[in-house]
Amino acid sequence: MAVLRVILGDQLSPTISSLHGADKTKDTILICEVQQEATYVKHHKKKLVFIFSAMRHFAQELRDAKYRVIYHKLDDATPVSRFSDAVTRAAQMGDFDEIVVSEPSEYRVLEEIKLWPDLLNLPVDIRPDTRFLASHSDFQNWSAGRKSLRMEYFYREMRKRYSILMEGDQPIGDQWNFDSDNRKAPNATLTIPDTFRLAPDDVTQEVCAMVEQLFPDHMGAATPFH
Repeated sequence: MAVLRVILGDQLSPTISSLHGADKTKDTILICEVQQEATYVKHHKKKLVFIFSAMRHFAQELRDAKYRVIYHKLDDATPVSRFSDAVTRAAQMGDFDEIVVSEPSEYRVLEEIKLWPDLLNLPVDIRPDTRFLASHSDFQNWSAGRKSLRMEYFYREMRKRYSILMEGDQPIGDQWNFDSDNRKAPNATLTIPDTFRLAPDDVTQEVCAMVEQLFPDHMGAATPFH
């Protein structure tokens, strides 16, 4: 069975659930830079550079690992404006039996993906994003019957479950957070280290130029990028 596996821009992990069980001899991975995702709000140019450069580097890592990869760039001759356009184009290029994707982090993207079975006449397996410490059912069980949903209390339950900064059933330091301290101004003698810097490689430099060209009205500047 040949599967089209879609990886979104914030799912750049070799252990993402959409890659579980992948057959490198039959399956194809689709990654695409999408105009709609870059413009639904005006992101800072450096954020766009970071995302698109990371996507291109990850696609190359997959190719180096012998995966078949279809990659759409925003500066291609025929770029895609929506995820659905890219998936439709990819589906027409191969004889796929199924589409697999990890659940997106944004509701509006999930609603678009739910339309794919009818659009493409193919089954779509939307898998849980296992990078989260809590599942949807975890939160639903915790929130059931509560009159108010306060993040602080859910956070405490997760601290206890995974023993994060805990001594037994009590938080290290004898209090759950130090928000009041963190709202104070920093000490004037505080030493702030220099920003970590790496020279951008050729891929990142190409993305910087693309972002400046395609998104001239977005805030900030793509360079210097480190």
